[in-house]
Amino acid sequence: MRYVLYVLLGIAAVFVLLLIIAVIRAIIIKVKLPEKAVAVTYTPDEEKLYAEKLSAMVKEPTVSAQPDETDLERFEKLHEVMREKFPLIFKTLEVTDIDCNLILRWKGADSSKQPILFMGHQDVVPAPDDGTWKYPPFSGLIADGRIHGRGALDCKCTVFSEWQAVEELIAEGFTPPRDIYLTCSVNEENSGGGAEKIVNWFKEKGIRLAFAMDEGGAIVSGMIPGISTNVVAAGVVEKGSAHIKFTAKGKGGHSSTPVPGNPIARLSAFVCEIEKKNPFKKQFVPIVDDMFAHLAPYLTFPLRLLLGNLWLFKPLVGWVMPKFSPMANAFLRTTIVFTMSGGSEAANVIPAEAYVVANIRPSIQQNLDSCLAVLKKIAAKYDLEAEVIKGTSASGITDSHGEEFKFIEECMHACFPGFCFTPYYMAGGTDCRKYEPITDNCIRLCPIRVEPDQMNAMHAANESINTDALAETVKCYKYIMKNHK
Repeated sequence: MRYVLYVLLGIAAVFVLLLIIAVIRAIIIKVKLPEKAVAVTYTPDEEKLYAEKLSAMVKEPTVSAQPDETDLERFEKLHEVMREKFPLIFKTLEVTDIDCNLILRWKGADSSKQPILFMGHQDVVPAPDDGTWKYPPFSGLIADGRIHGRGALDCKCTVFSEWQAVEELIAEGFTPPRDIYLTCSVNEENSGGGAEKIVNWFKEKGIRLAFAMDEGGAIVSGMIPGISTNVVAAGVVEKGSAHIKFTAKGKGGHSSTPVPGNPIARLSAFVCEIEKKNPFKKQFVPIVDDMFAHLAPYLTFPLRLLLGNLWLFKPLVGWVMPKFSPMANAFLRTTIVFTMSGGSEAANVIPAEAYVVANIRPSIQQNLDSCLAVLKKIAAKYDLEAEVIKGTSASGITDSHGEEFKFIEECMHACFPGFCFTPYYMAGGTDCRKYEPITDNCIRLCPIRVEPDQMNAMHAANESINTDALAETVKCYKYIMKNHK
């Protein structure tokens, strides 16, 4: 008995010692101060000019093109606007147009160096003017300190800011040390082939990029409870995405004489099982560890104690955080959600066939085939068929400790001193993953401040972006372009 007591006391002593070490580490964690802070500045006239230029681009209703579409008139009209708004770019840069997917080359002082690339997309998701918009969706109205309309945030602000930065640098007589490319596709929103056409052009030319910088992360507030400053989140990996259809077949018949094994009942039982117990296991991966390490110095003490000491508290964090944060849950596992269903077309008819469709987001530790195997095993219990309609596994991972990523991190600290910077594990998708064959560094970040209501309006009504945030973004891109050697 005494021996057991000694063991318990020893375990308690070790735990107390580890806890003391964790508390000390949490206390001494320091916020990273930039070695060179410039803080982006702009004039009221510039802010007004930028808003007017972006407004003109938003007014063009460039709803996403289908992969095989040949009628691209709406994108050609946007190009006319861009030629008017960026005359120096079209006078100076080499322009390649592949079915309205644009590739622009700004020749640098040394073209033997790997070029850098800034990208985005011209297309937007549909925006029915159904009365839910405060202002018409393609008005491009400038009001309340914002530019309003579909595409203002996703992602014409990115394309505009990149191009405006180049336009101003040309006017200043600047020559980049190496080639700079600007690209933008016409069908990112429906995962079309525009980006592939651009990448194939680079492949044919034998061009490999130092980095490609796309939309994805942004400068956000309220990302993690306990952080009072803005967070600059730079995506280094994208989860996969797949639509899976589960089908149940039966005899069908009249509702007055039901028989066991109703397809809808079997599908319902399947959905309930998935909803009650997510079949995909939680697992910390290095990018999540790295993300929490970047966030920790900016957190209030209780969270800093936990996230700054994952070596001790990882099991607790992995158990607690997904319970109150859907985002944290997405960081740690493959997610699944049911989005569509169908059965008979009449209320008094038992369907001979019914279906549900789920969207899953495969994590980097579990590819699409592995996810499908897990779901098929459960579906078999209810005699369901499973079919992948469309899907991909997670993207590759950009090294968040690599030279190019660290350069972007230094630029963000310089332009936005005091803001927290972190690599980001993206649940959504971008064109950037398609550039993996021609670069090791796919960096998903548009350095623009986005307020919570603006994040919620992406792909929804009342999309907008602040005029002052837009001005900051232009100056930030200029800083990146001027300082990359």
